[in-house]
Amino acid sequence: MIATLDELQDRYFNHQDSGGATSKPEFELVAASELTLKPKPINWLVRNLLERESISLLYGAPASGKSLFALDWGFCIAKGMGWEGRPTQQAGVVIIAGEGFAGYARRLKALEIKHGIKAPGNLLLSKQSAQLQAPGSCDDVVKAMQKSGIKPGLIIIDTLNRNIDADENSSRDIAAFISNLDQFFKPLGAAVLVVHHSGHNESGRSRGSSAIRAAMDAEYCVSKDENTVTLSCTKAKDFEPPEPLDFALQQVSLDWLDDEMKPLTSVYLEYSGKTIKQPKKPKLSVRERQILDSLTDALRIHGIEPTTEIRQKFGGFGTGTFKNVVPIEQWREFAFKVIPSDCSQPRVTFKRARDKFLERNLTAEHDGYIWRIDADAGVTKALQNDSVTGEANVTAKTTALHSVTENKEPLDPMNIKASREALHGVT
Repeated sequence: MIATLDELQDRYFNHQDSGGATSKPEFELVAASELTLKPKPINWLVRNLLERESISLLYGAPASGKSLFALDWGFCIAKGMGWEGRPTQQAGVVIIAGEGFAGYARRLKALEIKHGIKAPGNLLLSKQSAQLQAPGSCDDVVKAMQKSGIKPGLIIIDTLNRNIDADENSSRDIAAFISNLDQFFKPLGAAVLVVHHSGHNESGRSRGSSAIRAAMDAEYCVSKDENTVTLSCTKAKDFEPPEPLDFALQQVSLDWLDDEMKPLTSVYLEYSGKTIKQPKKPKLSVRERQILDSLTDALRIHGIEPTTEIRQKFGGFGTGTFKNVVPIEQWREFAFKVIPSDCSQPRVTFKRARDKFLERNLTAEHDGYIWRIDADAGVTKALQNDSVTGEANVTAKTTALHSVTENKEPLDPMNIKASREALHGVT
C-alpha cells in the first residue's frame, strides 16, 4: 500500500531532534520475498511525467522555455488540475527560485490567463536562492516549508547553477548535492525537479558532470526551433518514456502597465501535439559529394536561364550558379570525369547519386534539365517538413518559394512522385 503524502511527511518530521535538525531514519532491511508479493504501482504526480519521491532533470538552452514547463506543472499540481490531458495528484508546490524572480509574477499572470483561474495559494516561491550542496541550507528550506504550513508534493529547483555554491563539473560536488536531496527532500514524499542548462557545445545533453544525469530517475530536454518548443524525455528509469511533445509560445498582454504606461506582456506554452518524427536523411559519401560538385561546375560553365515553364512549376533559384539550369546530359559528362575509372558501373553510380540528390532536395529536374536548389534562399528549410515520396504540399511551399523566385504568379501543383517515375527511365 502506498503511503499518503501526509504519512510520509509525518515520518520525516518525526526524525527531527529537539533542536530542529533532521536526523537520519533508522537503517532497515526488507526481504526480497516481500517485494514480490504484489506489484507496486507508480505513484504519479503528473501521469507519465513526474513520479512522487523521484528526482528529475529538466534542461535546455537559455530562453528555450524550460522554466515555463516547470511553472506550468507546478501550477497544475497545486491546483489539482490536469496538465495537457494528464491527471495530476494535488499537492503543495515549492519553487526555489534562483533567478528571474521578477519574471515569475508575469509568467504566473500568463498562466492565469491560459487556465482561466487564479494562481493557487499553495504554490510558493522563494525570494532568494539556496545553497543546496550544504546540509544547513537544505535544513533552512525544510524549516521554511514547515513554517508556511505547506506540505509539498513537488519541489522545483530553478536553476541548478543558481542554487549550489559548488562546481557543477565536479562529480564530488554533485554527489553532495544529490545526497542532500535524498536526505532532506525525498523523505517528504515530494518529487524534486531540477531545472538546468544544456551543455555549452552539446545541446543534446545537460551541462556539467555526467553524475547529474546518472542520479536522475527521469530527464527531459527542452529545445526550441523558432516558435516551436519541444519537450523530449531523454531518460526514464522505471517507466515507459512519453513521446516528444510540441508546444507553441503564446504571447499574452497582461492587465498591468510598466513605468511608461505601456501594457506588460508574457508568454505561456500552448500544446500543439506529438512531435512528428522526420526520417533521417542519409549523408553524402565522398564520391557523391564529388558528383554533386561536378553539377556545380557544369552549371557554372554551361548553365542557362530556366524556362518560363520551369519557373512557374518550381522554385529554389538563387543567384550566381544557383540561378541556372543545365541539360542532364551535359552534367553527366562532368560527373563521369570524377567517377574513378576503375568503377565497374559508372552509370549506376551516377543514377544512384542523382536519385539521392532528388530525395534530399539538393537538386530538381524537369524536361531534361537539372539545377541545384539554393539552400541559402531558404527553400531547403521550407521543404524539410514535406514528404518527398508523395505529392508536394503546394500551399506551404508556395509561400516559402515566392521569396526566392522572380515569378510572382502562384505555383502550379508539382507531383514529385510522378516526376521521379518518369525520370527513372533516363540513365
